Amino acid sequence: MNKKMLVIFLLQVFILGGAAAYSADGPIGAVYVNQSTSAPEVSNVAAQVKNNISEKSQSLSLNSLIQEALKNNPQITSARWRYEAAKARISLLRTVEDPRFEYEYDKITADMDAVLRGKTGPMRTFAISQSIPFPTKLFLRKKAAQKEADSYRQEYIETGRKVIKDVKEAYFRLFLSSKKITITRENLNLLGRFAETVNTRYSVGKANQQDALKAQVESSKLSNQLVLLEQEEKIYETLLNSLLSRPPNGPLGLLQEKNSKAMEFEEEGILKLTKDSRPELKSYRDMLKKSAIELELAKQEYLPDFMLKYRREERNGSAGPWAGMVGVTIPLWFLDKQNSFVREARANLEEAKAQYQAEENVVLFEARSSYVKFEAAKNLVKIYETGILPQAQAALETATLGYQSDKIGFLDLLDTLRTLWDFQMEYLESLANLEIALADLERSVGIDITQYQTGRT
Repeated sequence: MNKKMLVIFLLQVFILGGAAAYSADGPIGAVYVNQSTSAPEVSNVAAQVKNNISEKSQSLSLNSLIQEALKNNPQITSARWRYEAAKARISLLRTVEDPRFEYEYDKITADMDAVLRGKTGPMRTFAISQSIPFPTKLFLRKKAAQKEADSYRQEYIETGRKVIKDVKEAYFRLFLSSKKITITRENLNLLGRFAETVNTRYSVGKANQQDALKAQVESSKLSNQLVLLEQEEKIYETLLNSLLSRPPNGPLGLLQEKNSKAMEFEEEGILKLTKDSRPELKSYRDMLKKSAIELELAKQEYLPDFMLKYRREERNGSAGPWAGMVGVTIPLWFLDKQNSFVREARANLEEAKAQYQAEENVVLFEARSSYVKFEAAKNLVKIYETGILPQAQAALETATLGYQSDKIGFLDLLDTLRTLWDFQMEYLESLANLEIALADLERSVGIDITQYQTGRT
């Protein structure tokens, strides 16, 4: 086998490895190879790999996984029931206390009457009473309970947004691992075939021992890397299954590719959306309103509560006289009791204000940090597509020509190929990091922000 065929083998390694990594419309979709070193079967194999990967990537959509997580994730379920419990307390706090029924069987009075008046029948007394708080207290209690329920509702939504972010991150990490495994297996297979060719040439004295050893070393390195990638893939499969509340080793299928590098957002708009839409911030806002209502409720403790009572006697089977009563509470010890209620409620309100301000600072920091990471990831993808990868491809073309003309050795050519392959893997990682950064940005803002892209109509 001559040098030209060796170059073809190397280009097969490169093309099969790169085909799985390239975007269909990206600048790295073409290989800069001199016509004299190409072969028809090389392009056919590359096209077949692309088609196979395209077909396999239709199996499992991200949206279906998100819907499954929203339905089955136990964290979301727990948050929902916590919200339902808070809603149930609204009706509890807006109603008055249960009425009190009293029954009295009076034999003592009957014995005295028997001596003084000649009446011998026991006296029975029936009474019913109802405590009624000052009307505005019930209204404020209901209002405070409603704000607390609203706060738990926002926590429920925030939990859902966090789970969505976790699902997306696990999805794209798993997708990245699967892509890397596909590329590594293809390269390992072809590198093994190439190592056999080099060994055959070495046995007949047409290649040196260093080339043969280098090919074996590269094959061993790829085998080690494949083991680590398969381990990483299983970890992310387990993580994704746990988020979906599936068995840890449950099958997932093949994942779909997503590309968000064309999305554009404005920092000012992101920060404004965060203040208006972040559920966690809304939760603190509702708790702040609840504290303000509780301060007003504490001031209502200076007002009296009421008690109504109706009582009727019965003796010898006939109804006797009746009595009615109206009572009010007197806040006589307001210097110690009611004043303390107000001081406590005012302190709680100030605490809630400080907590809200602190939370606003945190969420705005998270939003801006996520925005910066998204823009950096998008720029890194662009650098790979427009600079690093085309330059590495050009370097491979130059090295290929140099090897054909005996200006460089096989080891130099192999190093150039390995460098390009490393850049391809880094490019895949940058694409995954871009999607993860977008997921984190959406969690920081609190809503799906794709409809708020710059220039979107």
